[in-house]
Amino acid sequence: MKNDTSAAIFEEILSQIRPFGYFQKRLFFVTTLIQVFVTTVILYVDFIYLSINNSECVPSPRIGSGNLTNISTVDGTTSSCEEEWFNQWKVPMWMNEEYAPAKFSYIWLCQGCGIIVGAVVSGFVADLVGRKIVLYVNLTMMSLAQGAVCALDDWIMFLIMRGLVGIFAGGVIIPSCVQMIEHVGKNWRELCVCICAWAVGVPLLILEGVVTRHWRWLAVVTSITSLLSIGTYFIYPESFRWYTCRENFSKAEASIRDIISTNATSLSDFTQLYDRAKLAVLNSMYKRPRTFFDLLHTRERIKTTVVLVMIWLFTCAVYRCLYERMIGQMSSNVYLDTVLVYLLDIPLVYSSIVITRCIGRRWCLFLYSVSCAFTLSCILVIHLIKTMNTKVDMMLGITIFGKLGVTSTIVLILLVTLEVYPTSIRCMGFAVGLSSGIVGLCVGRFMYIEFFHSVHFSYPYICYSVMMGLVGCACLLFPETSGKPLPDLVRSRHRMISMKEVTRLSSAWDAP
Repeated sequence: MKNDTSAAIFEEILSQIRPFGYFQKRLFFVTTLIQVFVTTVILYVDFIYLSINNSECVPSPRIGSGNLTNISTVDGTTSSCEEEWFNQWKVPMWMNEEYAPAKFSYIWLCQGCGIIVGAVVSGFVADLVGRKIVLYVNLTMMSLAQGAVCALDDWIMFLIMRGLVGIFAGGVIIPSCVQMIEHVGKNWRELCVCICAWAVGVPLLILEGVVTRHWRWLAVVTSITSLLSIGTYFIYPESFRWYTCRENFSKAEASIRDIISTNATSLSDFTQLYDRAKLAVLNSMYKRPRTFFDLLHTRERIKTTVVLVMIWLFTCAVYRCLYERMIGQMSSNVYLDTVLVYLLDIPLVYSSIVITRCIGRRWCLFLYSVSCAFTLSCILVIHLIKTMNTKVDMMLGITIFGKLGVTSTIVLILLVTLEVYPTSIRCMGFAVGLSSGIVGLCVGRFMYIEFFHSVHFSYPYICYSVMMGLVGCACLLFPETSGKPLPDLVRSRHRMISMKEVTRLSSAWDAP
């Protein structure tokens, strides 16, 4: 925001007391720990179902042939397996039934809808009552709901509980991402987001699956690990920016002094600086509950919100389609396949940490999106030369390289979403973006399953290429946020009019 005095002062304070000191490092570690456990909980059902559909059936020698049943695999073949054990995995009974793929789709969709509901509700509440309380209430409820999954073998109850898990998981994601970005300096924001430390949850989930090989025990383990992280409540701070915007100046000042003390630094003119920040808030904002309508407060914010929704939707839809194309194709080992599908993109994301500092957020997004579009359009080469013997390998290669660009774009969009909105509505803005991304994932999965299997192999990739090209062009409409202070103020028109009236009256009084 232009002329955001509060943001400039907070940036000056952070620069003098170490923008990424011990306090911020501790906060980053705790936040990452929570996000890692949330990742294991969200991917729980996907991992179990993937372990079944991409592994071979291994009948147990302890069970007679009378207890074997036929289970369909992803390639349409059937094989004889024990009724509940699949490749030494104990799975829910509904996964062995005839309509297991359809039931999994409903469960996956219900969890996605739950994340949307949780993100929207928690985004509003976190901007109203604070980030910390919303984070830990949702974390506690998510852990308990995940633990309750182990007692539900009926797929309807399983579906309902996964929906609840999604609601509480969405309520954890929003405040945890916002908290980290609000406590670090402007030169550390891209590092905290683009390092993707939450991805450690993928190998952690695989390790837990290798040890347990039982859907009930895996639910218990993921529940306990996330439940233990609740103990970090006593060292987790509340956002001093949010305190200031809510005009709770005493707690905000105490929070900043805690950062100064923890980082073992001193700031002699802190009182003078913070008084200026308080004055900026009092002169520019009313203390009132913010709503999602504040995301459409100005023309600039309307444009930003519409573009963000479109980019999240298109990018996540393409990501899910490419994910569905890659899954089960990377390796014959289901665990290695899972690691490659989720984590192969991460190294390229790290390059954005350097590139954004050189050319800014907008042009970096444009670069990744357009290069991804050109990569996906290379499918036309296969269509023209008609090399049928190498078509499968070349399509997989194009998919892998295309997904690299899509993942990098998503991470940068996450960073821009957290930076572009003021503190008073940041959680709600992020909730709108994340919800659009989840809708995109659902749409992408539906498109891949229902349409892209029955058309020519080149048509989906051309569609992906066009969508990513549109994303690249739309990214240029964003305001540049690289190297700028994190905005805080949502200016009130009536408050500004009052200030002008006071100025006019005082000038008239001083006139001869």
